[in-house]
Amino acid sequence: MAIEWPPMTRNHEALLLGGLIILLIVVMLVVVVFSIRRRRQGAESLVASGHPEDIAPWVLEGQRLFNLWQERIERLNELKSRLSGMAQEIEQLRAEIGHIDEMRAQITRLSDESERCRVERDHLREVLARIASLAHEASAKSSE
Repeated sequence: MAIEWPPMTRNHEALLLGGLIILLIVVMLVVVVFSIRRRRQGAESLVASGHPEDIAPWVLEGQRLFNLWQERIERLNELKSRLSGMAQEIEQLRAEIGHIDEMRAQITRLSDESERCRVERDHLREVLARIASLAHEASAKSSE
C-alpha cells in the first residue's frame, strides 16, 4: 500500500529542508547539553574515585557520539539525495502537465472546427434539398 503525498512545491521543499535543519540543530543542542552534564558527572566521579587520569570512558563516549553523528550525517545526505530526486520528478511532471494542457487546447480548437464544419454541412444539405425540390417542381411543370 503506497502512501500518496500531495505534490510538493518549492515552498514545501524549503519548509521540509528548514524543518530538517531545525531538527538537526535541536538534536545537536540536546546532545551538547547531555554531554556537558555527563562530563561534569564523569569528572566528579573520577575525582571522587581518585583516578582523574582515567579518560577511557570519555574516549568511548566520544567515539559513540562521533558514530552517532556520522550516522545522522549519512541519513541527512540520503534525505538530500531523495529530495533532489523528488525535485527532478516534480519538474518532469510539470513538463508533462504543460504538454497535457497543450493537447487540451488543441482538442478544444479541433472540436470548435468540427462544430463549424457540421453547421456548414447542414447548411449545404438544406441548399441541396431546396435545389432538389425546385428541380422536382420544374420537372413536374415541364411534363404537364
